[in-house]
Amino acid sequence: MGPHLLAAAAASQPSWFWYATRGLGTALLIVLTGTVVLGIVTSTRWIGQATPGFVAADLHRNLSLLALVLLAAHIVTTVLDPFAHISVRDVIIPVGAQYRPIWLGLGVVAMEIMVAVAATSLLRDRIGPRLWRLVHWAAYASWPLAVIHGLGTGSDARSPWLIGVVVSCVAAVLLALVQRIREGRPATLPIRAAAALAVAAFLVLGTQWVFSGPFQANWSARAGTPVLKAAAKVGPVHPGPEGFSDPLAGVIVVDKSGNVAISMRDTVDTGLTIAIRSPLANETLPVVTVARDGKTICTGPATPGNVLYMVCGKTRLTITFYGTDSVLRTGGQITGRLDTSGPLN
Repeated sequence: MGPHLLAAAAASQPSWFWYATRGLGTALLIVLTGTVVLGIVTSTRWIGQATPGFVAADLHRNLSLLALVLLAAHIVTTVLDPFAHISVRDVIIPVGAQYRPIWLGLGVVAMEIMVAVAATSLLRDRIGPRLWRLVHWAAYASWPLAVIHGLGTGSDARSPWLIGVVVSCVAAVLLALVQRIREGRPATLPIRAAAALAVAAFLVLGTQWVFSGPFQANWSARAGTPVLKAAAKVGPVHPGPEGFSDPLAGVIVVDKSGNVAISMRDTVDTGLTIAIRSPLANETLPVVTVARDGKTICTGPATPGNVLYMVCGKTRLTITFYGTDSVLRTGGQITGRLDTSGPLN
């Protein structure tokens, strides 16, 4: 059964575009953070004595160009990724998307601000320094929008590595902002005090949103992730208060002895996988293994048939298969749906 399970799992993996867009988005956040920090500290005494000002300015400009390259690659791989079904229209217009519209829309706004800054920088001599400076200041708004966009639309919000990246980026920007707010002429004190209050409010509200939103197990449904059309074949679903109903996609493999191995992936919470195998000689029921990001959540028996029922901790699971009887007998691509009465942690 081992080789069949491995083959099924490999066939149900997301495309490389899915991995590429996640990696590019994270890299873009890191580079954008560096750009923002450099933009802040070049106006303070951090830069100018040990490091010549033109060196910091050139580094700031080069990081900005790198951010634009990463942004373009992130957009291309997102559109090409077949998992999220994000269209060209969705990455241009910040409203009306089918996939997590609010959080995707914030990313589109951040992208448009970055493009506007790049365009006005090229036209600086024609539009004048005053308008250029106004647009350039707006670039700082793209950073918090990018942070919220990444946590709201991404599937790694609860992953320790991404939490570490986001916390490091936020800490770097906060450190630069604190230094910038502390320094300045007495005449700018009211402006700096207002900026400090705005930063504190963003931190408090942002932290509350993260813990009540992306860090929750049912965030994918609350964020506005669309349910695939295949999920409508079995009628309405009524999950528990913290439960969810997500479409599944994967592969069923049947060997010469009639043993069955099924590997499926949640197409909404893409880190969640379900492996099902036939009972062994000393077993009477098929065994289901539920895992997230390669770590097993639970393993246990399930009732046999085209609809499986099992208990994972305190959560009841219903796994429904779609497909013809021939596929269920001989193997091939298969779709389904996972209904839960509570979260899977």
